[in-house]
Amino acid sequence: MSFTERDWNVARSGFTLGGSLCLPAGDGPFPLVLLLQGSGKVDRDGNAGGRGAGLYLKLARALAGCGVASYRYDKRGVGASGSHFLSAGYRDLVNDAEACWQALTVAPFGNPARMYMLGHSEGTAIAAQLSSRVAHLPRALVQLCPFDDSAETMLINQAEGIERELPGVPGLLGFLLRLGRRFSGPYDRRMRRKLAHVRTLDGGTIRLGPARVSARWLRELIDLDINGLYRAVSCPMLLIAGEKDLQCTPESAERLARLAHVPTEFHVVPNMVHHLSICEGPPALLDMRDIDALPLAPELLRLLQDWLTREGIEAHALAAPA
Repeated sequence: MSFTERDWNVARSGFTLGGSLCLPAGDGPFPLVLLLQGSGKVDRDGNAGGRGAGLYLKLARALAGCGVASYRYDKRGVGASGSHFLSAGYRDLVNDAEACWQALTVAPFGNPARMYMLGHSEGTAIAAQLSSRVAHLPRALVQLCPFDDSAETMLINQAEGIERELPGVPGLLGFLLRLGRRFSGPYDRRMRRKLAHVRTLDGGTIRLGPARVSARWLRELIDLDINGLYRAVSCPMLLIAGEKDLQCTPESAERLARLAHVPTEFHVVPNMVHHLSICEGPPALLDMRDIDALPLAPELLRLLQDWLTREGIEAHALAAPA
């Protein structure tokens, strides 16, 4: 697989977003994808604190092998990007994504007639929201692990799932989690208290599991009308869900596919979990596997390949990057 990667920055008011272009071999202009990340303090590759699945790096390189350029960036306050992550709200992240899109529309390496947004998890909401408000409309949205439940419902469901998994978690982590439950009560009850508390905060942060997040970000995400965003989408969509995704469930994605008023293709990848890799056994929210080295699900790559071919993009077969 031949590609070129280089830094490419986007100016914001008072700071800069640092990102990477991944360009296929050959001469442009190329079909161009803006990659929009899931939630958390993640960098352009999809890692947090130097660790993670690197799934956006893997997606970018797979797309480059298919003749498609892409841009991915560090969230504000992460990696090479300025500003402060914990003071940002959800709307700030949407505005950052819009600034990246606007910069890409006039970039010389991209084909303006073949520009796409590819969202993952929270990034699917951002893509849906942007698609109806940007001046240069995307040709289509590619939505990986989309959701239609409210953030509040999803967080409570995940806390209930942790409660169910807790007795079987091995080792020191299991001991610490069960000890925390003994002193603080069931995880689902604690989550409900946190979500009630966050609505009383004017700013600051709140802890969700091991991570601290912006209270404003969480409030704005909770208040988001996901179905309304999707009703306003005016371009075609490709929705791909994971059969074993416990965060953004395939049932949620299927409801969005039925809701859409635009041409929409919907698929569920067998055994795929939220991080776009394969899990052969029972899925778990407290997954103890080392996911860093896991490849992207081959069926996901095949679906992307087939869809791009129908888009008229000549490509080599997509393969999981090493």
